[in-house]
Amino acid sequence: MKGRPMMTLRVSRDSGKTYGPTRVIRSTEPLMPLETSVWPPCQCPRCVSALVASRQPGMR
Repeated sequence: MKGRPMMTLRVSRDSGKTYGPTRVIRSTEPLMPLETSVWPPCQCPRCVSALVASRQPGMR
């Protein structure tokens, strides 16, 4: 048995116009531990600004 599917990913690198192949993450894969407990781990301008906005009172 290959292990049960835990997550399925398809990545777009052109704003959703096209997507790469489907990648299935299975329970038997040796996954690396998270490097940080910060969520979201992404530090791109979009994610960082969303995180800052969610911390300000009255901005929800």
